Amino acid sequence: MPIPASAMRRVRLVVALTLFLTLLGFGRQAFAAADPPQTSFAIAVDRSTVVPGEAAAVSVTFTNRQATPVSFLFATVLASDTGPVGSTGLARDFSGCVGASWCDTWQTSYLRYNLTAPAVPVAPGDSRTVTLSFRYAPGVDCTLGAGVHFFVYYFYYEHGQGSYQGAEDSSPAAATGLVCPPAS
Repeated sequence: MPIPASAMRRVRLVVALTLFLTLLGFGRQAFAAADPPQTSFAIAVDRSTVVPGEAAAVSVTFTNRQATPVSFLFATVLASDTGPVGSTGLARDFSGCVGASWCDTWQTSYLRYNLTAPAVPVAPGDSRTVTLSFRYAPGVDCTLGAGVHFFVYYFYYEHGQGSYQGAEDSSPAAATGLVCPPAS
């Protein structure tokens, strides 16, 4: 027995409508996934200028933007020299950190740290701040107009049941400039 034409049109309409709604649902998810994620890091320096030999600090605040607690965090802060040619690579020492489970320097421009127990877990919406201290060597040439930008270069953290996030961060950089001490 042949299927009536009107029934066949209804079946085609239902199939087309189902396909359209399915694609619309996936399309919304694709667009939602394309929105840039809210940055998890904020970075700041405690002074906008520093003289040779003077200590300064960079504070990095991580905020958990996940729906589950973060159980481990590793971050790398890049210290990127700025200024005219010849002012990069000036002697800058990093003298430690507060608020991290572990920290060190790597290749003179990278500050690495991690958070493990008891600094974790970091509940959803909560924050942890790590302060990293640095200074330029007392004899460095302060007339070059040198400076440094700090930003979170890479991070990795674990949350939930084996879920993780790792990427470069797009947080705005914090900067400080090297200036000469006032004449006495």
